[in-house]
Amino acid sequence: MKLNNASSLPLYEQLMINIKDEMDKGVYKAGDRIPNEAELCDLYSVSRITVRRAIQELVEEGLLERKQGKGTFVSRKKVARELITVEGFSDFSKQLGVNSSKKVLECKEIKATKQVAEALQIEVGSPVLNLSRLMFIDDMPFTIDIVHYSLIRFPKLMENIFEYESTYDVLKNIYQVNMQKTSSTKILTAVPASTTEAEYLDCDPGAMLFNIDKTVFDDQGVPIHISTFKVPTTHIAFTIST
Repeated sequence: MKLNNASSLPLYEQLMINIKDEMDKGVYKAGDRIPNEAELCDLYSVSRITVRRAIQELVEEGLLERKQGKGTFVSRKKVARELITVEGFSDFSKQLGVNSSKKVLECKEIKATKQVAEALQIEVGSPVLNLSRLMFIDDMPFTIDIVHYSLIRFPKLMENIFEYESTYDVLKNIYQVNMQKTSSTKILTAVPASTTEAEYLDCDPGAMLFNIDKTVFDDQGVPIHISTFKVPTTHIAFTIST
């Protein structure tokens, strides 16, 4: 696949166009690794300088992303999510029309720390369910979700939580909890990914993650759960309706 040396268009721009065409045709899909520098040099009969310039330009355009020690990949399109809603991941995925799945990383009973107890309005040392899950969209890791529930308010939750696709369905159908869609508080920050988080989310250690600490309340204003939601900043764009 040789480029046109006689063209007035620089070789790196021609290479960019070719790579974009391959992406449009589905040869390289979101999340796919593209050929490395040496492979691209051989494929297009160009120098490494040309390849590096083309790749850098596509990275700056947000079409490609580099992952340390892994290669260069086609970027995902950012998912838009309303920041102030309370909807769960299952409902959110259905609205997007994408396939979602979950992997439980940890599910255990712990004693409420002072911070957790204050947020859930329970006694320090009370039994709490600590549920950590890795959420996927179209089989690609999307977010880590860590949730805490009071086991005094929701006894046997650890047994019941796997009976339904949505945790909110469990709360509604088994514990008769009604929540208000706007009844929550959220704190949004940006934090670097730890080595473990990077491994789960398929990003580089130190890559920036949106960190959302959320408290959800029922229709009586009583806390239902607190959660921490971590997602790479490259995966999502938050919107705010006014």
